Amino acid sequence: MLENTKARKLVLEKSNEYFSLWGCSDLASSVVIQFSGRLKSSLGRTRVDLHKVSLNPLLTSTNEQLLNEVLCHELAHIAIYERFGASVKPHGPEWTALVCQAGFEPRLRHSVTHAKLPTAARKFEHLCPVCQTVRYAKRSMTQWRCENCVDSGLEGKLLIRSIGKE
Repeated sequence: MLENTKARKLVLEKSNEYFSLWGCSDLASSVVIQFSGRLKSSLGRTRVDLHKVSLNPLLTSTNEQLLNEVLCHELAHIAIYERFGASVKPHGPEWTALVCQAGFEPRLRHSVTHAKLPTAARKFEHLCPVCQTVRYAKRSMTQWRCENCVDSGLEGKLLIRSIGKE
């Protein structure tokens, strides 16, 4: 878990690092990055026209790697917008190249369902036996499938186990 001040310092350092890597160091000083409690269903959001990145405060209570990945994802949108304008797709090949250049797999979603539920509410763990992705829910969700495995042509069926009292 990152302390709030440590998370803010890390975000500033990493944003400078990413923009420098992408050859647009001048952008770092114009970008506003904030943690916003208004984000409930996503980890990050970017307003490319305003150079504004909002990050979910849950990222300060997860591992540093996830915070870095989400920050890179959002900053790449601004870099692409400045290079190519609004005509390119938000997750197109230009964006993908920047995320890869920073050392991350270009992903659009993260499984963070468990982070949103208080510990007492997490009663069922849903585990993918292939890629080890884990999701949590208050009840058994038999219709859920592992998105990564389904995208790869596999069944994606999850193993469900109770982890609390029903």
